[in-house]
Amino acid sequence: MPTFPALKTGAVAQYPLQTSVSFPTQAVRFMDGSQQRFRLYGAGLRRWTVKLELLDEQELGTLIAFVEQQGSALFAFTDPNTGDTFATCAISGERFDATLNRDLSGQTTVVIEEIA
Repeated sequence: MPTFPALKTGAVAQYPLQTSVSFPTQAVRFMDGSQQRFRLYGAGLRRWTVKLELLDEQELGTLIAFVEQQGSALFAFTDPNTGDTFATCAISGERFDATLNRDLSGQTTVVIEEIA
């Protein structure tokens, strides 16, 4: 299984790193008008917004190639906060923007979501 690429430093993200956990639920409405809600999954699904700056041309090229190759396919991502690896992650969103400035410092933002 493919793994999200690390930078030359070995890190997969830079600070500040935005993370969130969502708990998808389903609601059932009964004939008497009452309703019951329950979680669809036992654990929450994680989401990381990885903002990367001051990337050199090679690092930015590696990230662009990874995003283009993966598309919506699943890959493994190591949570920078805990060190845990999550094998069912995908790149969120339809657009991916990467910029390489004149001084050869690149930047990009990638949103990664855990898929159940």
